[in-house]
Amino acid sequence: MSQILGPVVEQTIVPDGFILEQNSKTLMVTINRPNQANSFTLGMYLQFIEILKKAAEDDNVDVVLVKGNGKMFSSGNDMKNFSLFTLTTEEQRIQFATELVELIRELNNAILHFPKSLIGCCHNGVFGFLFPMLALFDQVYVTEDCYFVAPMIQLGQGHEMFSSYTFPRLFGHSKAFSLLVNGERLIAKDAIQYGFAQRIFKTKEEMYSNAQKLCEQLEQVDRNSVLNGKLLMREALMSELSKAGERELKVNFKIWSQENLLQNVMKQMMRMKSKL
Repeated sequence: MSQILGPVVEQTIVPDGFILEQNSKTLMVTINRPNQANSFTLGMYLQFIEILKKAAEDDNVDVVLVKGNGKMFSSGNDMKNFSLFTLTTEEQRIQFATELVELIRELNNAILHFPKSLIGCCHNGVFGFLFPMLALFDQVYVTEDCYFVAPMIQLGQGHEMFSSYTFPRLFGHSKAFSLLVNGERLIAKDAIQYGFAQRIFKTKEEMYSNAQKLCEQLEQVDRNSVLNGKLLMREALMSELSKAGERELKVNFKIWSQENLLQNVMKQMMRMKSKL
């Protein structure tokens, strides 16, 4: 795959990191790393990309539903990822940043260009890149205890998953600033109010039951009509989203290639913990 990132990605593949279940023409994808709060290793990024790519091409799949196993949906990026590399030279740091940008670009494209219905079922905490990623899902269901946090800038990182474009459109500039720069929580009822999520439920079981009904309804609609309808709605924004994604990657490249990346991340983590 790549000189520096590739070996680590392969080593951090989690064989049971995702549970895949086919129910009629709905593929249910469960993030399955509950003992680590469903955080994503670098290998899991690649696994998720491959799941989306295969589902996009599979004629037996019309809908993909994503949920999390355990106490929370996902804590986002496994912060141990940055500690897996020994980058002693500027050349190594630049190579690492280049390869990481390419991996994240693949994920961006897999989500942005996913042609079929994409449903998210979220409970408890949703952290990191998954928060803005869900802004590109077609429907998001939440439980009453659900909340969303985007701590990337608080951790000294940059915007991810087109959030520099989608969040101001969804929330307005001031609220987007609070969420992305200040790392403010978005609670479930506010997610509904802003249109980020569409339905709210008391329990996971109730949420999953209603999500399954939605999937069954979508399966009954003519496939080409759904594909064309989603494409037409997304196409007008595709260019702006793509440009925003590339701008974000350009900024993150500079951050990821800096000399004291791990030390800076750990410093910001300690600062955040001291506020709790």
